[in-house]
Amino acid sequence: MVIKGVTRGICHRRLSHSHEMEVQADAVRDWSELPLDVLALVFTKLGAVEVLMGAGLVCQSWLEAAKVPSLWRYIDMEHHEVLRGKKKKTKDVLCAMAKAAVDRSNGGLEVFAGTEFVTDELLKYIAERSASLKSLSLDYCNVSNEAFTELIIKLPLLEELLISLCPFVDGDAYEVTSRACAQLKRLMLRQGSYGGQREGPLGIETMHELRYLTLVGSDITTEELVAIIDGCPHLERLCVRNCCNIVVDGALRVKCSKIKTLILPTLQHMRRFHFHPDDGIFTDKFDDWRSA
Repeated sequence: MVIKGVTRGICHRRLSHSHEMEVQADAVRDWSELPLDVLALVFTKLGAVEVLMGAGLVCQSWLEAAKVPSLWRYIDMEHHEVLRGKKKKTKDVLCAMAKAAVDRSNGGLEVFAGTEFVTDELLKYIAERSASLKSLSLDYCNVSNEAFTELIIKLPLLEELLISLCPFVDGDAYEVTSRACAQLKRLMLRQGSYGGQREGPLGIETMHELRYLTLVGSDITTEELVAIIDGCPHLERLCVRNCCNIVVDGALRVKCSKIKTLILPTLQHMRRFHFHPDDGIFTDKFDDWRSA
């Protein structure tokens, strides 16, 4: 005679034992055996710093996956904890990491974002190996104007450029950019209270394909801004902040009437640089900016 309660108990124990075996099997799964393309896809969710300092050091198969060129099309070394506070790495270490990332891209690098650690030597390294670069962001970088222009003339595909508080990038740098980067569509330029007198116009007025332009802390004049608006007929977004030589009047607003998103200075007599809450756009990633 079979007792139903006992039978159910035995079945329950067998099912529980089977489930336990499955859990144990999952617990000892060898993740190093995953296909390289799958591992590389997982690594795309990490940043360049995480892969170079962590995931790529776990085992040989993970190292191989961390070298897949497609993983290194986007290198953002601008907003990471290793760049700040007690964990801040030396410039030499960070430059070496950036060079390793550029090498792994195998010429396919499309986006590079760097900050204080970026040197003239690193810009030259990128220029010689990354002709396909489309987006460049330099934040608080003490690179020379010469190194910057030497890089720019080798980037014919550049579409997006962000220069924030780089005191030595000035002079003819933007005129060179307008000639070398015919496809440039987005320019964000943030200057501070540094620098001497500029000779001649910025050169932005010849960037005819511009769609998005942001100027913060620039010494640009009203006449130069009008020339930019005339020379860049495709402008969809114009943001001008803390530019004390801009006089916003009815004529300027009429000139800007076809621009979809317009942000102009509100204080006409400002004579020194101040931070404005809208300057926070400079912390945005280029991919977020693209989707705007």
